Amino acid sequence: MNEKDVILLLQHYRHDLMNHLQIIHGYLSMNKTDRVESKVQESLEYYNEERKLMHLQGTLLTLWVIQFNGYYEDFRLTYQIHTENKKISQSDEQLVRQCNRVISLISHLHEKMELFEAKLLLEDTDKQEVLRVKLSINGNFKDKEEVMKELNGLKLEYQMSIENTNDGIMCTFAIPCEI
Repeated sequence: MNEKDVILLLQHYRHDLMNHLQIIHGYLSMNKTDRVESKVQESLEYYNEERKLMHLQGTLLTLWVIQFNGYYEDFRLTYQIHTENKKISQSDEQLVRQCNRVISLISHLHEKMELFEAKLLLEDTDKQEVLRVKLSINGNFKDKEEVMKELNGLKLEYQMSIENTNDGIMCTFAIPCEI
């Protein structure tokens, strides 16, 4: 990542933060304290989730998540981290590569102008040295069966199961982690 990329990332990050603060300020000026409390709570939850993401020590994953919504016009990503004190530095590159392959395939197979909601979930498993990754893509697929077939045909680092859900597709796989 060069200096221009870092500055661009910081500008996007600052822009998002300022948007949140302006919304809170607007509610304050209208004396809508219940909405202010709600927005402040949302912000606290967002930054707590970001803290957990950064504590995973997956620098590539952190950058991928932070840059995602600016990079993809037709996807919006949210994420949740349901683990503490785990490190993914050993599988960071492969994890991002696998997520990119899934998103890229779906991006090439869907109608442009269709907005998809992507949700990334990292959670503990029964094995301390393994994390489960769930990447769900919700939206109006032109041909969901074709997308699932193509996803099943991908050669990936981590074995992945693909599930047809009511709202879209759920990709699940496990990655090694350190304690």
